Amino acid sequence: MAVLRIVGPPGSGKTLLIVSLTEALRSRGYRIATAVERGRLEFAELDEEIARERAAGAVSTVIVLSGGGRVTLEHQLPLNNLRAVVASMDPSVDLLLAEGFNDDDYPAVELSPPGAPTIATPADQLFAVVASEELLGSFARFGPGETHGLADLVESKLLADTVVEDVSMQLSVEGEAVEGSGFVTDMIARPVLTMVEQLKGIDWPRAVRLNIRRRRPPE
Repeated sequence: MAVLRIVGPPGSGKTLLIVSLTEALRSRGYRIATAVERGRLEFAELDEEIARERAAGAVSTVIVLSGGGRVTLEHQLPLNNLRAVVASMDPSVDLLLAEGFNDDDYPAVELSPPGAPTIATPADQLFAVVASEELLGSFARFGPGETHGLADLVESKLLADTVVEDVSMQLSVEGEAVEGSGFVTDMIARPVLTMVEQLKGIDWPRAVRLNIRRRRPPE
């Protein structure tokens, strides 16, 4: 599993970049997990008394697995240990995007807002620099998934040896076949496969058939 840190000052667009890059890479068939440390920045915005009560070691780590499952760890982990935790929960992950981590063993994309000081990430750790204004403008105009230049770089430098599974899906509603886009396949088929793989006695399913029925509630 490759790891890429997303760093930058508060409000620079780190979470927005993670959302957009995740969507861009998932559309190419990669399985992406994310991890975000929550606590320290939020405490700075609380009143002083609450901050004093909660600041001592009060950092949680929120993990979103490739199938959409969410796990919250009520403590902080070094990124190398966190990588092992994510791999144990979701072995199929190709890339972990980590926000709020300073571990210098992993490359980082740094967000640069207008008027920001010089780049803070050391040159030997810097993977790319993204202008916050450009990211915000692209997201507002096109929505998530438009960071294709960065996605190309990640794919060529970090995911070059990754074999992308070819997942297809046949969807029917009320007995009629419905054509699904790549986004729909990624949001339905891949999470279902990931969940099924966790079931006891299931190794690597080649096909899964799922029938969902809904009854109209009585009026």
